[in-house]
Amino acid sequence: MFMTMFRKCVSVIVFTIVLLSLQSFTVVIDAGHGGHDAGAVGLTMGIQEKDLNLDVAKQLAERIRAKYPEVAVVLTRESDVFLTLQNRANIVNKCKDSKKLFISIHTNAADNRNACGAETFILGTERMDDNLDVAMRENSVMKLEKDLTVYQGFDNSIESYIMFELMQHDYMDSSLAFAETIQNEFVNTLKRANRGVRQAAFWVLLKSACPGVLIEMGFISNADEEKWLSSDAGKKGIVNGIFAAFEKYYKENK
Repeated sequence: MFMTMFRKCVSVIVFTIVLLSLQSFTVVIDAGHGGHDAGAVGLTMGIQEKDLNLDVAKQLAERIRAKYPEVAVVLTRESDVFLTLQNRANIVNKCKDSKKLFISIHTNAADNRNACGAETFILGTERMDDNLDVAMRENSVMKLEKDLTVYQGFDNSIESYIMFELMQHDYMDSSLAFAETIQNEFVNTLKRANRGVRQAAFWVLLKSACPGVLIEMGFISNADEEKWLSSDAGKKGIVNGIFAAFEKYYKENK
């Protein structure tokens, strides 16, 4: 009797150890905006960025889980709820796996209605003046929050971005490699207009302790891109591109 129970206990322990060892890699997929923060809104079809981001994020999560069940896939949000930028980073940092990857999904907008194409950002200040408008737009969600003390004096003003010049990102090389793979998929496979891999001062990347990228899938302010991005074919194409890039990154870093 004792030996039977002992063997069962050993079997449970072994199974648990094997399961934990299998899930030693975590990918956190962040659907930008949500709740009372709609993000950008398409002028032609009225598509809200928050909904598009969430749809793509959930589809991507499903693809990864289906092919790589050993990977722990975490969505920062699975419904139309508001999360602070710091909340999103906290979710990443609470994941205990030594190997993590952060993917933040967004949709772009510009005053120029002809602006088009996909771009992938990593944390950095190279050519900061060129990318300041995107960073300020994505960081502006801070103004919708009640408690700004978590941002340590950062108020999304131009002066605040000087602080990023003094901060180092330990994961820049890995982030850059992943971002370049994503852009290659978007350009070579999806034939998207290439806006390149760029650096910007995104709070959510700064505070996430792992390699990470912020993807701007396309311009919802462009009528043609809004139509394509909101279509099943468009969303599937974007998911396929990001998944292919993840697959390459995972195989090289697991």
